[in-house]
This record gives sequence, C-alpha cells and structure tokens, in this order.
Amino acid sequence: MNKFVKQLCILTLVVIVASVFMRAQLTVWWPAIVGFFFIVSMIVFCFADKAKKKDMRRFTNFYMGATVAKMVIYLTIILIYAISFKDDAKRFAVTFLVYYLVYSIFETYKLAKKDKKNE
Repeated sequence: MNKFVKQLCILTLVVIVASVFMRAQLTVWWPAIVGFFFIVSMIVFCFADKAKKKDMRRFTNFYMGATVAKMVIYLTIILIYAISFKDDAKRFAVTFLVYYLVYSIFETYKLAKKDKKNE
C-alpha cells in the first residue's frame, strides 16, 4: 500500500506540473479535479486491495461495481457542471475526462501488476 501511495503522489505531481504548463487550455477547477482523483484513487485502491486479499470473486464484483459507480458519478458531475457553467463546460469536461483516463489507467495497472505478483 505504501508503494502505491508513493507512486500515486508521483503521478499527481507529474499531472500538476503538466497542468501548469497547459493551464490555458484547462478549466480553472483543474487543481480541485486533480485532488478529487487523488482521493478517489486512494479510496478505491484501498478497498480493492482489501477485497482482493479476502476473495478474488469479491474483488471482481467490487471493482466492476466501483467502476460503474464512478462512471455514473463522474458523468453526473460533468452534467451538473455543464448545466451550471455553460461557458466553461467543454474545458471542464475535457479536463475531467483526461484526468479520469490518467488515474484510471494508473489504478488498473497497479491492481493488475499487484495481482500478477500474488500468483
């Protein structure tokens, strides 16, 4: 778990540095979005790791359910923001989805890599 936290912190720093250079194309809310994905990744990884230690079937059910729940919540956030702030909706949605992809790829990779070590 400590290794994941360290790597997640490094990923977040890389995302922040890249975002600073690209901030003209991003929504003004990009720092909050980065923080949001950092926290969500920590929580999901922690619960997925616990589920994996107990039972692989339980892990699979949890991870699939968490992925669907995250997608619904994320799309709801984007929709609410787009309705509330029409002028920044496109930049917010693109920023949010790019960060979602970065953090989801990282999270999936780390869980898959950890799984291969357990075999």
